Amino acid sequence: MSFRHSSLAINFLFVLFFLLCFSCKLEWNNPSDPSTQAFWETRLAEEWIVAYPRSFSIQGTVTGLNTSPVVLRSASDGSYISVSTNGPFRLDVFASPKYIQLDFPTQPTDVHCIVWDKGTWTGDGFVNAKITCPFVRTNVAGKTLLWDRCTYGSSWNPDGTSIGVGKGDCSNGAVQALSFCTISEGYNDTTNPNACNGGVNTALVNTGAVYSSCLGRSHSQSYGRGNWRLPFYTEMFSVIRCSATNTGVITGEDGCTTVGDMTKYSGATADPILFPNAQVARYWSSQTFQALGDTSVYMVDFNIGNQSYEFKDATGYVRCVSEL
Repeated sequence: MSFRHSSLAINFLFVLFFLLCFSCKLEWNNPSDPSTQAFWETRLAEEWIVAYPRSFSIQGTVTGLNTSPVVLRSASDGSYISVSTNGPFRLDVFASPKYIQLDFPTQPTDVHCIVWDKGTWTGDGFVNAKITCPFVRTNVAGKTLLWDRCTYGSSWNPDGTSIGVGKGDCSNGAVQALSFCTISEGYNDTTNPNACNGGVNTALVNTGAVYSSCLGRSHSQSYGRGNWRLPFYTEMFSVIRCSATNTGVITGEDGCTTVGDMTKYSGATADPILFPNAQVARYWSSQTFQALGDTSVYMVDFNIGNQSYEFKDATGYVRCVSEL
């Protein structure tokens, strides 16, 4: 047999083998192996169908809004809707389902919203998408602050109903009272009062349970953010609400006794909708009170809404904050 005839025979056998292989039903279920049926089914679904732009809808719910609307947008094609009340929403888009991205060109004035869950693709659209607002938004000295709506130890539950359907709450976990500094961190009120704040009274807290509470939020990327910290006590003034019209400006240590006409919220001077489990107690700042031998820390008392201070080995609550 000539060389040419041999080549033709080999090529014929190769083509025959190829056709026989692909005419057989492939059984091995390995989506990463091109020689299996699962690979082609997955490729068809994920690349050629789901990745192809088309018209579809995203349907779900919004929770956690308070007094102003949020604008939800598909970054892929610019489609958007303004949602002013908690409850169901529908956004019609023309985009790739696989690469769909949602953002918020306009956030509410008092809370800050995120995509909690993009939902489930059904073949016709996304269902059970979840948009929620786990932050309170304030502005202090030109900085936009995003406050955890939940006292440390608890976390945001977008489906929580303890303060009303659609409003969300802090029913995940339970609040914890923490000490700023203890003997285990080297604290001694006479010989080492600044054990947890860099060794000097001008430094901020840098170790201990209170410090770790907000650092842990950064490490775990709570609500998708990684820049959590303990607030300054003056920043906490921005979330105090003494009355229906008061904006939270505190003068001296009289707090809500002086500012506002009366305490609007029974007990804690924090809006119970914005802060569902605010404690009628003191919350730690990151700063040492530079008096009394550096043994105390600036705090804000959400009982009467005033500036306060407490010994470092006492207990208080924590509300972590991040900067936008």
